[in-house]
Amino acid sequence: MNPPETPNVLTEVALKQRLETGSKLIITCNVSPTRKASSWFGVWTMHAEHSDGTTQMLVTARSRMAGEISIREFKTVTGIVSFLTDCGFTKISFPVVEGDTVRLPLDT
Repeated sequence: MNPPETPNVLTEVALKQRLETGSKLIITCNVSPTRKASSWFGVWTMHAEHSDGTTQMLVTARSRMAGEISIREFKTVTGIVSFLTDCGFTKISFPVVEGDTVRLPLDT
């Protein structure tokens, strides 16, 4: 028996499926990035925004304890670019000011 689904969260696999059916990706900058050597470090989270106006937060597929949900946080610019490329985006944009968001439709 599968555990009940949490309605306001989704995994990377589910996010990719939702993006392919028209949902948009919302990227939020939670901590403005700072540069260390040649890399940028900050904290970003992502949500899927569906055509009916509902949103779901991206979470990790694995949990530390049964029933625990871990929000997927991206801590480097390289991590964001890699994730978006893996999702099928060919144009990449993300906020660099804490509290700002960007909405991205999957390229068609």
